[in-house]
Amino acid sequence: MSKKKKDPHILWLIKSMHMAYDEGKGLWAHSLLDAIKGLSAEQAAWKPRKKDARSVWEIVNHVAFWKDAMARSLEKKPWLDASKHKGWPPVEEISEAAWAESVEHLKSRHRAFMRCMGKLSIENLDKPSPKEKRKLGEHIYGVLAHDCYHTGQILILRQLQGIGLE
Repeated sequence: MSKKKKDPHILWLIKSMHMAYDEGKGLWAHSLLDAIKGLSAEQAAWKPRKKDARSVWEIVNHVAFWKDAMARSLEKKPWLDASKHKGWPPVEEISEAAWAESVEHLKSRHRAFMRCMGKLSIENLDKPSPKEKRKLGEHIYGVLAHDCYHTGQILILRQLQGIGLE
């Protein structure tokens, strides 16, 4: 029995997701993991003095939350409840161990999301997303844009703190 060849569009999408996320593989600039690499808990928790400004840490928790939500959606599991924090899980404790745990959680949620991506077919992209009016493909492309957008935010937060990239 031969394996069905993966659609080139899905392969391109998976490659783009890896480039936006994985260390040293940024699409045109830096990846999400490049942007958070080398930050201490204190640096990750820092916020500008602007109302409603987010920290790197909050952004990491937010990105992990939505990767988890999309993975669950692709697996046809119940949608995550964001009502308590509106998709921005709070930073409970500022310590190096807690920061490392948040980074590892992001990595594990990304791996779970990418496992789901590996099971997709091109036909899946045109199917309606559960509980949404958009198609599944729109949400998946949204995850790629979401990673790139928040990576840019993190890079600006680093610059505001005077922290260069390693």
